[in-house]
Amino acid sequence: MWGGYMQSRKPTLQEQKLLDLLVKKASGLDLPGTWKKTLLVEPMKDGGMGSIRLLPCGVGEERRIYGRTVAEHEFIDSDGVTVLASLNVDQAGDLFEVDIWKTDFTPLRGS
Repeated sequence: MWGGYMQSRKPTLQEQKLLDLLVKKASGLDLPGTWKKTLLVEPMKDGGMGSIRLLPCGVGEERRIYGRTVAEHEFIDSDGVTVLASLNVDQAGDLFEVDIWKTDFTPLRGS
C-alpha cells in the first residue's frame, strides 16, 4: 500500500507557511477552496531534510506517481546552507509532495 498513511498528520505551522508560499508561486494549479483544511502530510525518509508527502482529501491510496514540479523556493537554513523546496504534483495534477533538498544533505535546522 502506498505510504500506508500510518504517520499522516496535519501540517505544522512552518510546513503550512511553506506550502502557502509554494502554492502562490505555482502555475497551473487548481486547488479546491478547502485544500488547507483537509490536507494531511506524511514525513518522508530524507535524512531529516523535512520533505513531506501530501495527502489531499479525496485522493485515493493507489500508487501515485510524480507528475511535475509546479513551484520552487530557495532559502538559507539557520546554519547558512542553501535549501531548495519544490512543490510537486502527481500525474493527475493533485498535490503530491514537498521535496526539500539541503545542498549539504544535513538535516534542516530551521530558523
